[in-house]
Amino acid sequence: MRVFIIECPNPIDLLQGRNEGKTLEQICKLVGHEVYCFHPKSKDELATVCRYISSIDREHDGSDNPDLPICIHISSHGEEDGLFFGRDLVSWNELLDALESVCTKKSIYKGENILTISACDAKHQQLTKRIEKAMKENKALRAPKHLFVTAAEDVYWNDAVVAWALFYNKIPKTNLSKKQKIIDILSLINNAELGSIHYFRWSGKKKRYVGYSATGKL
Repeated sequence: MRVFIIECPNPIDLLQGRNEGKTLEQICKLVGHEVYCFHPKSKDELATVCRYISSIDREHDGSDNPDLPICIHISSHGEEDGLFFGRDLVSWNELLDALESVCTKKSIYKGENILTISACDAKHQQLTKRIEKAMKENKALRAPKHLFVTAAEDVYWNDAVVAWALFYNKIPKTNLSKKQKIIDILSLINNAELGSIHYFRWSGKKKRYVGYSATGKL
């Protein structure tokens, strides 16, 4: 995959060396993903990063796989109402606004979109419902086919890093069209006591997301 990590640790995290993005960047490179890490520190910077990512195209791609899936991995502190970027609480609606430039059918890049969110209280996310509503109103919007979020109330940095490392190690060997294969990865992470990840899969037929955990449908 092509992985864009968007991480916003708080100042104490930086001083004490808690940096999920830097660690995952190295692991993803070892696995074989193409990866780059951004560090926006405000709501406006987040929107700027997403607009920049949306400019990706095939023109300067020298690889044999010009339309690899794009995964946007967002790592930050969070609460039930949204995610923190510096002093700014980005609501789920505002997060969708920021991501809209990436999730559009007008994009020259045709690779599948995958979104992962690593944050406390991310299991309370309202992004899937916001996308479902937006899809009815904006025909140019292309919903991320796969969305993964940490499911614990409190996400501990060391567990999260290892959990996502395992995720990015296993996902290249997995046929994304096979739902059970993805759930098997969630079970592996859960059984290793690294926390739970919830998976939301877009159903074109139902025009909505269907949620799954390591034990099956949510």
